[in-house]
Amino acid sequence: MAEVTRTITASAGGSSYDVLIGSSILPAAMARKELAAFERVAVIAGSRVYGLHRDYIDRSLSVFGDRMVLILYEDSEENKSYGRAGEVLEKFITAKMNRKSAVIGIGGGVTGDFSGFCAGVYMRGVPVVHVPTTLLSMVDSSLGGKVAVNLSVGKNIAGLFHQPRMVVSDVRFLETLPDDEFRNGLSEALKHALIGEPTTLGILERNDPASVRNESVTADLVARSALFKTGVVERDEKENDLRAILNFGHTIGHAIESHLGYRGVSHGEAVAAGMRVKAEISRRLGLLTDAEAGLVKGVIARYGLMRERWGLDVDSVIEHMEYDKKNFGGAINFVLLKGLGKPFINQQIPVGLLKKAMTEVVG
Repeated sequence: MAEVTRTITASAGGSSYDVLIGSSILPAAMARKELAAFERVAVIAGSRVYGLHRDYIDRSLSVFGDRMVLILYEDSEENKSYGRAGEVLEKFITAKMNRKSAVIGIGGGVTGDFSGFCAGVYMRGVPVVHVPTTLLSMVDSSLGGKVAVNLSVGKNIAGLFHQPRMVVSDVRFLETLPDDEFRNGLSEALKHALIGEPTTLGILERNDPASVRNESVTADLVARSALFKTGVVERDEKENDLRAILNFGHTIGHAIESHLGYRGVSHGEAVAAGMRVKAEISRRLGLLTDAEAGLVKGVIARYGLMRERWGLDVDSVIEHMEYDKKNFGGAINFVLLKGLGKPFINQQIPVGLLKKAMTEVVG
């Protein structure tokens, strides 16, 4: 599979861009006319993925010749900082980047966030091209234009909306992706299925942890999520209303991550736990049938998206929800399901019900 298997055109912010999906497509993507006119190109590449795929990446980028500067980036949350962004912006100056330049980010979600932020603030915004190299970044973070860096008080506090010029989801990079990182992406793909992308649920039900890593199956999952998420963003770029459905599972997931100090838990596992809790709450409210809630639980178990036993302090996790930047006026807002694929937003539920559901799932 050495060609673009799917091209999705996304619209947001008054412009449009292509999402290219396939295997071994990076060289052809870098040679497209959209990139040929840039006078300078700064490539911010995650150091780990560059080490694993150096020859392939170098060959793909050779089309830029001496117009390009390569910046290797240690893609950790600690490095996704405002201070580190300042250092990279200074490198842009040294490389003589101007308004006719572009930034290309190659790596996972952290690298994409960081690259997009640097592109968005440099000279009031230069184009960014995302080359996501993890399943999580392919199905979620590379799409939609939300970019940010961390401040000392929390994650993604300094950010903006900066839509990409192009997204290149080359599933070849997933060959070296560890299973636990792959599961992170499956959690987000499942989220899209539960809030309105029905085909993905069928794909996950028909496959298993081994077969889902087949290139054609993975590319289909990426395409389904890309089509769904870009459709949501097109209708609500700045998260005023509809886009809030994309937070399904995240309010609780972020609180679990914060409670654990972002150690010993992956984003995908925390979100999977959040989705299980939301499904259980929806079931207890009579919004989901026992069979529908059981299906959610079964898919999460089939792919090992979350651990069976947690032993968390539920009260402490709930306290951390109060600091979620998506909550307003002291109220905790939830996305619930009134059927599979039928989310509804801004739901405030009794604390007692929340505690019962959380105790069952993560207590």
